[in-house]
Amino acid sequence: MNKECCKTNAAELLNIKGSCCLETAGIRQHLKDLMSGNTLKIVFDPPLRQDMENLVAEENCEILRIDDEGESLTATIWKKQSTTELLKVSPVVDYPTEEGCFLRGNHYSPVAVVVMLNAPYGTMPPEVKSIPPEIDKLVRLAVETGAALSGTLQTENIGIEKIVCNIVGNPNIRHIVLCGIDVEGHHSGDAIRALIENGVNEWRTIIGSTAVTPYLFNIPKESIERFRKQLTLINLLGEMNPEVITKAVWSCYQEKPTPFLNYTLSDPGAYPEQPMSCRLSWRVKQPESIEEWELKDLVKGIEEEEKAVAVPQQKEVAVKVSEPKVAAIASCLSRIAEELSQIAKILVEEKPIVPVKEAPVVEEAKPVCVVKEETPAAVAPAVVELTEKELYFHNQLRAYPGILAGLSACDKDMCHNGCSLPAAVTSITKKLAKLKKDIEGASISKKKREEFLARIDGFLEAAEGLPTEPGQPCQKTLGNCTIGKGCLATGAADLLKQITEPASLMQ
Repeated sequence: MNKECCKTNAAELLNIKGSCCLETAGIRQHLKDLMSGNTLKIVFDPPLRQDMENLVAEENCEILRIDDEGESLTATIWKKQSTTELLKVSPVVDYPTEEGCFLRGNHYSPVAVVVMLNAPYGTMPPEVKSIPPEIDKLVRLAVETGAALSGTLQTENIGIEKIVCNIVGNPNIRHIVLCGIDVEGHHSGDAIRALIENGVNEWRTIIGSTAVTPYLFNIPKESIERFRKQLTLINLLGEMNPEVITKAVWSCYQEKPTPFLNYTLSDPGAYPEQPMSCRLSWRVKQPESIEEWELKDLVKGIEEEEKAVAVPQQKEVAVKVSEPKVAAIASCLSRIAEELSQIAKILVEEKPIVPVKEAPVVEEAKPVCVVKEETPAAVAPAVVELTEKELYFHNQLRAYPGILAGLSACDKDMCHNGCSLPAAVTSITKKLAKLKKDIEGASISKKKREEFLARIDGFLEAAEGLPTEPGQPCQKTLGNCTIGKGCLATGAADLLKQITEPASLMQ
């Protein structure tokens, strides 16, 4: 008897070629152990076909197909799901907990669809604005086909946080379909893929994401882990064909395992834990403006706040005190009151003491010998005489006039009411504030410190005249920007990356 068991991507594979009896080969036990909704492939000899069919029926299983390979047969067997086993539950009362650009379908459906939005922000429903027709069509088709939720995604932080909140509030959703062309610059679709596959690190940053700011600051870690455990990802990024999307949705709610591309999909029933009611805390409203050097302190503050909320309030405990003790305490308090009264009288009657100024000490003037020297030739400023730390600060400050000039030019152009310029201005203001703090604590000469700080104050004053609140969508997104794929505002801020920090400052 040649019996082998191994795992494949589709199902468990059991090879019993050469066995004369299914019972002795342990097939009945394998069918009993098969989980509802799962499949098993068995390779066996043709004479055992009738016995196989009878045994499968006895164990509440079903043969999906039998492949005849000449000398052997391969049966794909599925464990049937009863209606009682296919559990469906009600979502949280306030489901969906977060508003967004999505449509709501049957909340008992096991699938949600997320379409990447390469367009300005819009509202949906009830009024659709600025969403391209082809994306709007995918969103609506998904709901019409049977999705529980179907909507668009643009940002790799707050947008994903809203999706997490809405999905963990409905345990019936077990699949998430990503489709559409990934968002240029944000890479939001790739961020969801990385989140499901890898999770987040200690700084609430999605691991393995190609997005610029994949930060999840506004939702608890518990909801992130629940999101990852609850869902199976169907990654169709780049796909815009409506027929493919509708077939994916249809496959997800089938009772029997259904092949779809390189997936085998079905409805496994509700996730076996209670729904989570989760909302954004809005601790960080503009995660795209957070610098890497801010992450540690920011996350530390968030975790301390979460711990403070989680700690239950201690109950007040009544302490009984006997009458003799009460009398003794009253006597002590009376003496303390008398002593405090005496101190008050002393302070009121005490005359103010006038400090006597000491006569200034005048040093005896020393003779000075003046030697006339020839005027040296003009030379460049003595930058080389700066210490290593002073040179670093000096070079940092040299970059800011050019950066602020670039941002000022953007403000006078089409970027004035956009969203990229305010983000760049906020980033530069933060960098100046950090640089000021570093200079104040650095071991440099007093003269240089005062000089550097005065220049920073001037730069901060110039930055105050630039916009810091996002306005309309980016002109590049609207198709009005003509400078190419780059961004002048972001590029101006990136000039600082060309200045490296001396090794001594890193220690």
